[in-house]
Amino acid sequence: MRRGSFLNRFFFIFWFYLFATIIPRPLQRIFTLSIGDVFYLLMSKTRRAVKTNLSLIGGQRWDKRRITTLARRTFRNYGQYLLDYMVMHRLTAETKTRMVERELGQEHMVEALKRGKGVICVTPHLGNWELGGLLLAFKGCDLYVLTLDEINPDIKAFREWMRTRKGIKNIYIDPENPTPAAILEVVKLLKKNKVVAMLGDRPGKANTIDLNFFGRKTRFPMGVATLAMATGAAVLPVFVVLRKGNKYRGIIEHPVYFQNLSREEREKGIRRGMAELVRIFEKYIGEYPDQWYNFFPYWP
Repeated sequence: MRRGSFLNRFFFIFWFYLFATIIPRPLQRIFTLSIGDVFYLLMSKTRRAVKTNLSLIGGQRWDKRRITTLARRTFRNYGQYLLDYMVMHRLTAETKTRMVERELGQEHMVEALKRGKGVICVTPHLGNWELGGLLLAFKGCDLYVLTLDEINPDIKAFREWMRTRKGIKNIYIDPENPTPAAILEVVKLLKKNKVVAMLGDRPGKANTIDLNFFGRKTRFPMGVATLAMATGAAVLPVFVVLRKGNKYRGIIEHPVYFQNLSREEREKGIRRGMAELVRIFEKYIGEYPDQWYNFFPYWP
């Protein structure tokens, strides 16, 4: 999350680990409401970016008052995400109900793994994607996460520590210049029927495709399509969203398949599969717009 690195760094260093450990979770919402409002007011440039994104998501449906309410809630919800991120390492399969109210679509994962060609889980920056990794690990998935290298060494160390103690492995990759070694490693893992997770709503400069997203031409990374075509892996859109009662719901959507087509049909197959994936992203972002954490102008 390079573009939101300042926001992350500030919260991590100054506040959130302390408050995540001393405030009982049932009382945390009081804190996130107040601190979210403070940063909503202080961070004017970020606030404007969030409002702009929301106005484009809403189209003509939301007036200025609605957009302001959603923008304020975005800061509050992100505060809750960071509090939860700080203490997720304490969760176990037996205690996950402290944060998770329900999990849906597990049958899609079971069916995808039965095919024996690996699974690619992909999600936008929506809700609590880190918690999604833990939920998969609790089910016994041999999970590998494609992740960007973190500039801040303290944040990187904490993220690695939290993931590895739950059996989650990191694969670092640069979307601007993915190395053949990293790509081959992922292909080998999928051919061994492993589960690879990645975020899928922030494109680099290369290997992208333009698709309709909330009525606008939008670039998306298509590495997921390339990997799926090369291996036959099922692509599962996954989401972990905050619900009423301050608990999360984990959702595994139906699989998207990318067939290994001929060179002439390959581009059409990629576009067809990516368009289906983006439609699913659009559905959940439209339903939970105040949990889509892109604190920059997404449509420049």
